[in-house]
Amino acid sequence: MQTKNAHSINIENKTSATHQVSRFTPILPGWLLTFGLVLTGLGGAFAPWIGRESVALQLTGPGLAEFVKFLPDIRTGQIRVERLAFLLPLFLAMLALPLLVENEKLALPVWLRRGLRLGVIPLALASLSPVWTPTILIAPEFRLQTGLASLALGLVFFAPLFRGLPFKPLALLLLGDGLAALILPVWQFGLVQAAITAAYHEPIVLGWGWWLTEGGILLSVAGAAWAGFWQH
Repeated sequence: MQTKNAHSINIENKTSATHQVSRFTPILPGWLLTFGLVLTGLGGAFAPWIGRESVALQLTGPGLAEFVKFLPDIRTGQIRVERLAFLLPLFLAMLALPLLVENEKLALPVWLRRGLRLGVIPLALASLSPVWTPTILIAPEFRLQTGLASLALGLVFFAPLFRGLPFKPLALLLLGDGLAALILPVWQFGLVQAAITAAYHEPIVLGWGWWLTEGGILLSVAGAAWAGFWQH
């Protein structure tokens, strides 16, 4: 009888431990995904991708997207570069963050979801043209930036309406867009690196702001894959 009771207690303890794991394990990929997107946004919007104090050159991702337009080789058409590639990580963070943190699959606390949605506002504003006049914001050169920033600002308020969206398609989108946001900025920078180096007579390389952005993308992609495909 005692052996039977001990066996029952052992089964109950194992069941309780399993229940606790099932309660707390789903939180981890959601926090990893969220932390990664926050780093991506901060790195993509505000951290220096290029920082050379010796030549007084410090450029964020949005700053680099504007700076390359004025390089002689770009102005004369010798080099063709897609400047919006430098904004891809920022676009990824400001659009994915409100949708994913609100998704019911991640079950993030209300205070965190609301705070992160509000945090999208400065990211969206950082993606706009440096000059905020109506004529410039709707000019062909900046129309896409203005449209995506407006969409991100709309998601700040309306993302909770999309809590029930299937998570796997969102995770797949993040994986694909994250891959593009990792590759394309580096590729485009490689096209203009020699021109910037020639202009400043000093080797110019991507700095810690880019590596912060890259780390954030990798973390967010890992969190999305974990939550979407490996967690049951």
